[in-house]
Amino acid sequence: MGKLERYFDDVGRIRAEGVSTNGWVTVVRGHDGDLKVDIRPGMLRRCTPDQVASEIRAALLAAVADHRRQYRQLRVDYFGSPVGVEPFTLVEPPHGERHRS
Repeated sequence: MGKLERYFDDVGRIRAEGVSTNGWVTVVRGHDGDLKVDIRPGMLRRCTPDQVASEIRAALLAAVADHRRQYRQLRVDYFGSPVGVEPFTLVEPPHGERHRS
């Protein structure tokens, strides 16, 4: 197996994890791409719907950032440079422009 094949195998094995701001929610993205979302008991009783949404969103974004960090590091490890992979930076929409269902 060549270097490029090993690189793609390692990329495919990335397991990323994110924890919400207040620790209520943990999101794990497995190597197969599936997401596992764990919510601590009591969250739905103690938090408002907006807080629940915010915690889930924060955990998802933390998992995306972790995946990007690991992917970027693989680029450096295999090719000596992260060229083509920028660090994950969240850009918030201007206040009031979030989509609500």
